Amino acid sequence: MKHKLFFHFPGMFFIPLFCLFSCGKSTRNSAFDQLDVVAELDVVAEKVMVHNSELIACDLTKLKDTVEIPLSYLVEDLQMIRLDNRNEALVGNSSSIVTDKHVLIRNNRQNPYKLFNTKGEFITTIGSYGQGPHEYLNVYDDWLDEETAQIFILPWQSNQLLRFDLQGNALEPIPLKYTAPKGKFCVNNKESTLSVFLLPFAGSPVVAWTQDFNGNMIDSIPAGHLAVQPDFSNEVLSNKNTREFDCSLFTFFEQRPDSLYHYNMVGNSLDPKFTLDFKDRAWKIHSYQELPRHFIGDVTVEKKLSDNITITEHPSNFIVDKKTLKGGFYKLYNDFLAGLPVEGWPSFHNGYYVWNVDPGELAEHLTKHLDKSKTLIEKDRKKLTDLLESIDENDNNYLFYGKLRQN
Repeated sequence: MKHKLFFHFPGMFFIPLFCLFSCGKSTRNSAFDQLDVVAELDVVAEKVMVHNSELIACDLTKLKDTVEIPLSYLVEDLQMIRLDNRNEALVGNSSSIVTDKHVLIRNNRQNPYKLFNTKGEFITTIGSYGQGPHEYLNVYDDWLDEETAQIFILPWQSNQLLRFDLQGNALEPIPLKYTAPKGKFCVNNKESTLSVFLLPFAGSPVVAWTQDFNGNMIDSIPAGHLAVQPDFSNEVLSNKNTREFDCSLFTFFEQRPDSLYHYNMVGNSLDPKFTLDFKDRAWKIHSYQELPRHFIGDVTVEKKLSDNITITEHPSNFIVDKKTLKGGFYKLYNDFLAGLPVEGWPSFHNGYYVWNVDPGELAEHLTKHLDKSKTLIEKDRKKLTDLLESIDENDNNYLFYGKLRQN
């Protein structure tokens, strides 16, 4: 991103993209209503009961077919906002939380959290970079609670959960019962309780616990077999796309079975909900996410070039329908943007799809897509070109977001 100038499109922060484009490869309605691409796949999983919890076990050996999935199959619509271009509002390509009223952009190195409304207008910074009171360095998890107008921030290696109001004022932090090397959390403001799922290094007494806002323990779950060797290449995953507190461990080197869990705070249990069964295949790096209607994930796939040469390709994404248990590998394209490929790891978090993108990077994606797509209808090509020509690389970032379909 180049040096930023003040925003030069007054009154044009917010653009509903479904008003600008038909859906590229198909119309928006037909992409979702008439073509359920996952329904065309084979059954690849089964449901089994594990300690009173229904677990979906996906058989890796049955993941064979690859389908192209339109983004509209997963999200209801797509909005685009150009973030406020004042110097104090500038952000990087950080992860973002979207709610009905706000957009919270995570800190990027020394650039602190930035809070916007859903028109892209800057409200305030949240906290600051540092090691003093109410400050943070590396951050691992965060949450914006509209009901209580609070923002919660969990740094790495932290013994407290930072709190701020929506005007940027620091509130009293919540002391943690245990220090979290890395962790994900869930706040219950009605009960004034906090639940944490952490990266349980060997020797850690717990993998998860629930406490009150004063740091008093309510219940906990021993680390047990989930304990990992102290290694910060391991991660804790939770996307919070449903009403459940989903959580899983991503281990980079340790080869072992794993699951995506729901942390059942009432029953004080980790209920397994999804796993990938490798059968007789060698264990590969993989991860899971939960969406309202599907489980998705990625797994590293090896490609055999000859009897003696095997290469590891870019991780392949897979999807499994929770009801039908059908699934396969998939590639995602943005039919709200005339079939633009969705590359890398798309962000599905807090019930939304979010793409926080530098304008120069967006321009590169659009230019490449226009050059390669020879079958775009003229109407979509013109509107995509108009969007491209409206981009100023000196702008603040652009944000695309859409609410995930629930059924």
